[in-house]
Amino acid sequence: MNTDELLRQYDNGERDFILANLSDACLTERCLAAINLSQSHLANANLSGSNLQGANLSAAVLTRATLWRSNLHSASLMSANLNEANLIRATLTGIDAHAASLRKADLRLANLQGANLSQVNLIGADLRYADLTGVNLTGANLSRANLTGANLSQADLRGVMLSHAIFENTDLSDVSLVDVDLSRVDLRHVILK
Repeated sequence: MNTDELLRQYDNGERDFILANLSDACLTERCLAAINLSQSHLANANLSGSNLQGANLSAAVLTRATLWRSNLHSASLMSANLNEANLIRATLTGIDAHAASLRKADLRLANLQGANLSQVNLIGADLRYADLTGVNLTGANLSRANLTGANLSQADLRGVMLSHAIFENTDLSDVSLVDVDLSRVDLRHVILK
C-alpha cells in the first residue's frame, strides 16, 4: 500500500491498516487519529507533526522513523520497535508502550506525562529535558540514557536499570530509588525534594 492509497482510504473512514508496509513513507502534518497500524512496517517513515492520537501502533516497526512534534496522546505502542526514532518534542502523554524498544531513540523535550513505559528498552536514549512526570517505568532499562534536565517527579522506578545513565539537574522529587540499579550513576546534581 502506498501513502496516497492509505490517505484516500483513511479520508473515506477506514481506520484498519494492520500489517501495512509504509517504510520510507512521508506522512508529515497529517491527521491520522485512531488509525490502526499494528504490526505495520514504518521504518524510516516521516510522520513529523502528524496527529496520531489514540493510534494503535502495537508491534509496529518504526526504526529510525521521524515523529518530531507528533501528537501520540493515548496511543498504543506496546511491543513496538522505535529504535533510533526521532521523537523530539513529541506529545506522548498517556501512551501505553509496555515492552517497546526505544533503544537510542531521541526523546529530547518530549512530553511523556502519565505514560506506561514498563519493561521498555531505553538503553542509550536521549531524554534530555523530557517530562516524565508520573510515568510508570517499572522494570525498564535506561542504562546509558541521558536524563539531563528531565522531570521524573512521581515516576515509578521499581526495578529500573539506570547503570551509566546521565543525571544532571534531573528532577527526582517524590521518587523511590529502592530496587533501582544505580551502578556507575552520579546523583550529586539531581533534585530530590
